[in-house]
Amino acid sequence: MAGVSAGTVDRILHGRGNVSEAKRQAVEAVLGKVGYKFNIHTSAVSLKRGYHFVVTTPEAGEGEYWSSVIAGIREALEEYSDIQIQLDYLFYDQFDESSCRSVFDSIPQLEADGVILGPTFRRETLSLCEALDGKGIPYVFVDANIEGANPVASYSVDQEACGAFLGRMLLAGLHEGKKILLFRSERRGDERSSNTLAREKGLTDFLKANGLSDRLIRSTIPPTDDAENIIVDTFRANPQVQYAIVLNSRGNIIASAIQNGLKSDSIQLIGFDLTRDNIKCLEEGTITALLCQRPQLQGFSALRRLISWLLYRSREEDERHFLPIDLVVKENLPYYREM
Repeated sequence: MAGVSAGTVDRILHGRGNVSEAKRQAVEAVLGKVGYKFNIHTSAVSLKRGYHFVVTTPEAGEGEYWSSVIAGIREALEEYSDIQIQLDYLFYDQFDESSCRSVFDSIPQLEADGVILGPTFRRETLSLCEALDGKGIPYVFVDANIEGANPVASYSVDQEACGAFLGRMLLAGLHEGKKILLFRSERRGDERSSNTLAREKGLTDFLKANGLSDRLIRSTIPPTDDAENIIVDTFRANPQVQYAIVLNSRGNIIASAIQNGLKSDSIQLIGFDLTRDNIKCLEEGTITALLCQRPQLQGFSALRRLISWLLYRSREEDERHFLPIDLVVKENLPYYREM
């Protein structure tokens, strides 16, 4: 149909080069016309080879956010079980910059075929990506997209849009004279999470555009045992707070402090992520709403994309894949159980 040899078609399908641009365009036009789609399973099995992937994300216990990302990767591993894949998991402390640096520094020496990367700290992530680029090792981001890096794909929600969406929710219900209390997580090191920075920017930009910047109060949650006491003291120092928000999955910690220390039901709490503890708080009514970003689908998609990249070296028009922003409350929680 394209007027070229079968060998030329094969070279184009598998990205092996040595093809003129005119022939490439002719073949790609036919592929579009006939609706051609490659089969990852068949292609990988026919190659009779395996892959070694490294997965590096923040460490997480059962029922926590990052365990859902890992569950999605393992689900993809079962889906593509006819392909030989060895996965090595390297976890780091997301609240400790030096822990991230130590883990990331070890990855380029592992000579993996590909890396799935859950980035938290921008500087450490860019350093790792530069090393992987130098070795020609492809990598995929989950949960974030770091500007300045060159992943073959990234899967996340639009973090700034999350913040703006949160701002619009607050705008709809904020009473005259009431305040919004934003809790940040304290981290060891001089960097903050790239995701929370983007979410906070989206929120503050929205509040500024609507003349509400003076309604926002900021506080910090330390990663220590006395966090609850500090949270309670912050609320007591700001009795005009109507909404409390936390831009990561630690909403359950704020909920516990409100119930145990303040014994109040007048503060509405909004957080992120369907973790096991956050779900319990949502059911009990101590968390008002959660913004969610489908971590299991992110993990599944990341492994699938890495396989297809190694087989076909195919670039996408836009490597950034933004997932829907889900708003979960007590009433629609049962329909998110599978997630």
